This record gives sequence, C-alpha cells and structure tokens, in this order.
Amino acid sequence: MQFRERRRVIQVIRTVYDPNLKRGRSELVGKIDKAAPVVTDKLQKSCTPEELSEVLSYLDDRHNRLRNEAVRAGAETLPAQMREAAEYFRTHRDGDARAFATDIRLAWEELKTALRGSGFSKNKLLKKAAERTEAPPVAVQVTAEEVAEPAEVPPAGAPVRKPRARSAKTARVVALNTKVSKADEFGAPPGA
Repeated sequence: MQFRERRRVIQVIRTVYDPNLKRGRSELVGKIDKAAPVVTDKLQKSCTPEELSEVLSYLDDRHNRLRNEAVRAGAETLPAQMREAAEYFRTHRDGDARAFATDIRLAWEELKTALRGSGFSKNKLLKKAAERTEAPPVAVQVTAEEVAEPAEVPPAGAPVRKPRARSAKTARVVALNTKVSKADEFGAPPGA
C-alpha cells in the first residue's frame, strides 16, 4: 500500500498488476481525513485484512511522528517562553498570575526531575556552559596596510565562477595589443 498526503486528505493507494500493460498500476482505495484520521466504513470494506492492518499501522506511525515533532518544537521554544513568562511576572501580581505561577511551579518540578533522569543535571550543564564561555579568545593581528585596503568579499548568494582558459588565438591577439611602442613622447619613431 502507498499513502500520499495531500492538502486535507491522505490517499490510500493499492498497486494492482495489469496483465494487458504487463506492469502494476495504481488504484485509489480510499481517502482518510487528515483532521480526523480514522478508518471509515467505506475504506474498511474496500481493504483486505492485511491492507487494513497496514493502514492502521501507518496511522499510528504518523500520529507518533507528529506528536514527537510537536514535543520537540515545544522543547525548542521553551527557553524563549520562559523568558517571556519572567517578564510577565515582573509586571503582573494579580490572581491570574498567582494561578499561572502555581501551574508553572508544578510543571517546573516535573521538568527538573525529567532533566536529571535524562542525565542533564544542573551541575553538569552549568560546568559545560562555563567551559564554553571561558574559552580564550583568538587574537588576530592586522597590519595597517590590511586595514587600508579592505578585501572584496563576494555577496553571500553570488555564484563563484572560475576564469575561462584563453585559447591560443585569443592569447596571440592579446600579445599583439600589449606590445610596447618604441615611439617617443611626441609619437615619432626612435632615431628620427
């Protein structure tokens, strides 16, 4: 079975061998709504038991994948959300703030326990952060000539092109055009 995720639906496709074409062809078995991914009666009737188990395992895997992505996104944005919450509590001291603070304290204790259990204890993390910040800065010495003439840096998105090799004919023309004339400053040939 194949599953194609479209804008609002998941298409369930079966490959069937066609003896006239002597190859397989795709056959649409049914659709599943992405907003409510359940197997409908129509889809269940048109699938064999093996295909139905394949559809159900696909939906379970998809659900787990989406959940893991959401959890990861929550962990990535948590530091920024915590800073925004700190700003909120600096400026608010009402009943809503008290209720939020209670929920946050409970969640914070649960998060600390999970961090310690995963091997990310406070001491280890702070020590590694201190090691990163204490790395000695690399001193770069620049001479006055280097500062006077800034290097040309190509734009970030500009493609870098290698110069083309000149052909023998082009090289002869360039050589003829660059010969130094023996004429003096007034244009007269030498010895005249």
